[in-house]
Amino acid sequence: MSVAIGRTQATFCATLVDELMAGGLRHAVICPGSRSTPLAIAIGASALTTHVRLDERSAGFFALGLARATKQAVLVLVTSGTAAAELHAAVVEAQLDRVSLIIATADRPPELHGIGSPQTMHQEGLYGDHVVFSAMPGPCHAWPENLWRPFASRLILESLGSNGRPGPVHVNLPFIEPLVSEADALPASPRPGQAFYTAAPAAPGEMTLASSHRCVVIAGDGIGDAEVFLAQSAVMQWPVLADPRSGLRSGAEHVIASGDALLRSEVVKATLDPSVIILAGAPPASKIVNEWIVDCAGRGTEIVVLGHDGPSRHPTQVSATFVSGEPSAILENFAATASPGESSWLHRWQESQSIVLDAQATVFGDGTFCEPSVAVTLSQLGSDVTLVSSSSMPIRDLEWFGVNTGQSTRVVANRGANGIDGVVSTAMGVATALTTSVVAVVGDLAFFHDVSALVDGVDDDSGLTVVVLDNGGGGIFSFLAQRQLLDGDVFEEFFGTPRRPDVLSVARGFDAEAREVNSHPEFLEALSAAQGQTGVHVIVARMPSRDENVARHELLHGEAVKALATALG
Repeated sequence: MSVAIGRTQATFCATLVDELMAGGLRHAVICPGSRSTPLAIAIGASALTTHVRLDERSAGFFALGLARATKQAVLVLVTSGTAAAELHAAVVEAQLDRVSLIIATADRPPELHGIGSPQTMHQEGLYGDHVVFSAMPGPCHAWPENLWRPFASRLILESLGSNGRPGPVHVNLPFIEPLVSEADALPASPRPGQAFYTAAPAAPGEMTLASSHRCVVIAGDGIGDAEVFLAQSAVMQWPVLADPRSGLRSGAEHVIASGDALLRSEVVKATLDPSVIILAGAPPASKIVNEWIVDCAGRGTEIVVLGHDGPSRHPTQVSATFVSGEPSAILENFAATASPGESSWLHRWQESQSIVLDAQATVFGDGTFCEPSVAVTLSQLGSDVTLVSSSSMPIRDLEWFGVNTGQSTRVVANRGANGIDGVVSTAMGVATALTTSVVAVVGDLAFFHDVSALVDGVDDDSGLTVVVLDNGGGGIFSFLAQRQLLDGDVFEEFFGTPRRPDVLSVARGFDAEAREVNSHPEFLEALSAAQGQTGVHVIVARMPSRDENVARHELLHGEAVKALATALG
């Protein structure tokens, strides 16, 4: 092909990057490949912070972690062929949990498709409806330069949620040889230094409730300004059942971290009957809490859902009023016009939580080193630590046993599709983006599932501590009916799935600093030693058996329910 086409491609790519940066892009993740060369060169020549990852699957989750930590869109670039398919799991997670990614897949030009050309496959619509926007513009030399900037600007605008719903966008870019060329002068921007397109947030509308005297707020990730949310809910004297990812477990007296434990009690459900339940942000992970919402709705409780998602993020499917906008802003708007709730209502929730915490403390007092005790410790790491949790048992243990203290730890978890895919990679992205300490907690299977992430590790000036809860297999399955209904050998083969490699040996094989701990004091000492260190540090926490873990959970839940019945019944 001609040199002129090569220069056009180089200029297009440089313009694309320039306009994305004007829209706020700061990070790009690049996987090595040939066909993606024009855009890779443009990224490398820009002021973007670039991260090169060998494994595309890991790279997708690394970018997801960057985007979660920075709350900005992140660009991911891969070459043509199966490299693009490797990103699919991260794209699904980003779409379901509203994370801004710009997925750029290089492609071969149309004339090389359908003839057996190497590393060529059909990439149009590759991610289906798992992207909020997709673009297949064709070879760039075939369209006018004055359309390049609006095209690029739309990519970042769509990813950030021009319709109120952020998510991944996909742009498929066919490149023609020569792939290495010099760029010409870029087409001028009509607004130098600013994005071609901008969007202003809509003002929050008024919210009217049938009654506000017995209101409960259930808050998850994506509630907006946490300080505003806490302040306004406190003014209203509303108990807030805060998910670990909400960022609200920071010591406020009206925050209830033990919602799951409380609502296992029939006495609590009978005596704490709300007139209104406000759902803000991502849905709760707890099955117990979700079942309670359904029960309350069936008894006539008004359900109000705050956010931009409407019915698309309302898993209980009960009758509800949807109020569109930023939850914290809506709550602030409502608090300015409504009457506060009853102080006795909030006090009863607080009293019930105290009973639960005392009962659990008695069980924890025996010193058993177990998965729930690890969750308690990790939830108290402090406000200068970000905790990345796997979406299997660890996030549930944080919800059930994590505490509400003045040293709130920020919790990040891939709860869009709730899978264990790419948790270590996500944590590496978070660690690379932040200057604060980052700790990840995963099970042994989640660790092995994403072991390729250890090939690239973290940036030289970043540090990540990975806590691996090693109970010899998939612990969450022991809580399900399969454990009781299936033959033991069958259960182990298809659900427990213990693996032969030793976690400690595998981690050290990738040159990670790794140590084993078997007690709570050893665990605390290992955590302390890893804080502030660069590189990847793996702490292998040897846990009781999976069946013992189930028994420990049943004891903790059972003692809490018993204490509530005694005190309130």
